[in-house]
Amino acid sequence: MARIAPFRGFLYNPNKVHDLARVIAPPYDVISPAERARLGRKSPYNIVHLDLNHEADAYQTVARLFEEWQKTNVLVRDETSAIYFLSHRFRCDGETEMERLGFIALTRLEDFSTGTIRPHEHTLAGPKQDRFQLMVACGANLSSIFALYSQPKGLINRMLWERVQGVPPILEVREDQGGLCRLWRITDSGLISLVQREMQSQPLLIADGHHRYEAALNYRDHLRRERQAWTGQEAFNYVMAYFANMKDEGLVILPTHRLLRDFHPIPFQELEEALQRYFYLEAYPKTSEGRQWFLRALGSGRKRRRLIGVSFKRDPRYLILRLKNKRIMQRLARDLSAHLRDLDVTVLHLLILEHILKLSAEDQLKEGVLSYSQDAEKVLQAVEKEDHQAAFLLNPTDPEKVLTIALGGERMPQKSTYFYPKLITGLVINKIDPNEEIEAAPEGR
Repeated sequence: MARIAPFRGFLYNPNKVHDLARVIAPPYDVISPAERARLGRKSPYNIVHLDLNHEADAYQTVARLFEEWQKTNVLVRDETSAIYFLSHRFRCDGETEMERLGFIALTRLEDFSTGTIRPHEHTLAGPKQDRFQLMVACGANLSSIFALYSQPKGLINRMLWERVQGVPPILEVREDQGGLCRLWRITDSGLISLVQREMQSQPLLIADGHHRYEAALNYRDHLRRERQAWTGQEAFNYVMAYFANMKDEGLVILPTHRLLRDFHPIPFQELEEALQRYFYLEAYPKTSEGRQWFLRALGSGRKRRRLIGVSFKRDPRYLILRLKNKRIMQRLARDLSAHLRDLDVTVLHLLILEHILKLSAEDQLKEGVLSYSQDAEKVLQAVEKEDHQAAFLLNPTDPEKVLTIALGGERMPQKSTYFYPKLITGLVINKIDPNEEIEAAPEGR
């Protein structure tokens, strides 16, 4: 049972920040060092100075800056609790214009064992510790968890959309990539109650923000230990989240391709034989025309399962690998459900990386071994021009399969999904007052 609650968000003060485009940023985990520097130069109030600070004493600096921005009214807190309705218009594949609707609210933190909120990917210890320390420093959710629910008739979005017709948004900002975000403040208690009731029957799937969610759980437990006595209604028992309907036509998942920097040396003929043992191979020459045919073949096979594109360094071919028999994965992954072991990304990590290339699951998680990108052309070029040994290209994962796997209590390999576009950081901040109690709808209402 998802417990949703309105909150008094902190927003940038338009009297202090005249151009919101100068202070927003993508999520911290997709920002390169060069991009971080560029964003930081756009404004001394850009959200990266809080969410991705690179000073030597980063957490102390964040705590000081966050306090200063509140005192000087750069950030101002709403007087009334609200949920925030967000329209995000964007272009997919550079052509089709789409719109994703969702809302920002608090949701009660739940241990994964309850089944109310489910992850779908594995997490890494380093980012979780970083996000936890950031929360300790500033006592706030600087960015939202991206959560999915499933409502085929889209009632929540329809109710919220109807309410904001003819009402100017409280903010409107265009991203560097061209997307347009409009945000409305919803304070109507009756409408909020309707949203709460509709969400109570919904299990939630974390689409993006796994590390931030687990950091919030750690922060909650940290404050519970400090206080010893708690009721469950304190603000630290909740986390700010953006809720999107999995059935929304504007929900887009992009594939996340892999670049492999190094693996145990394998003679070329031995590697070829191993691949042929398990896969049918389609080869395309490494020419400009061949690359286009290769990418087209991979995309056209999107509905066929267990299809992977590969480029090895010093191999003059691009390869499309198609698994010969699903029993191969049944033998290799007996402990996984059929839904999980049928995914292309599982075949890649278990059969190719671990079984054929001898990279253990632990080795795959080591820093620098694998890198990730949604740009197919970029990863192919990196194999030829940079210090990478192989590129693996995947098709996007069906969101319904992601939900089915998560509801079954399983997790996909890291970086299995990329929900596009990423949610902007800097639209709303949730300050966590440990003495504040959150007024959530009662259970069973």
